[in-house]
Amino acid sequence: MMLHNTADHVIWTASETEQLIGWLEDPENMRKIRKGSRVTKKQVIGEITLRIPTKPAVKVGYKYNNLLKAYREAIKLNSQSGWGLTQGDLDEGKKALREKLLS
Repeated sequence: MMLHNTADHVIWTASETEQLIGWLEDPENMRKIRKGSRVTKKQVIGEITLRIPTKPAVKVGYKYNNLLKAYREAIKLNSQSGWGLTQGDLDEGKKALREKLLS
């Protein structure tokens, strides 16, 4: 019987996280995740899993869901009046988020 080290599937490396973020940043892929695209979530997860073969699809799905949730919360906050954010602020926030995810 061959035992697998489950820790390999739990901890995300910076490279793995970068692969997922890179996939999400592609405009064509963003179109795939919008309602009405006729691309299922399972297909999206499968496509991302091909880029991150070190993780099982279920772990990719969890990470994908968490990143999309955080993204949507940030969009919601940004669209509220009174924030007064400039494009520079948004770019800096994106950079900081990326650094946090990769650390």
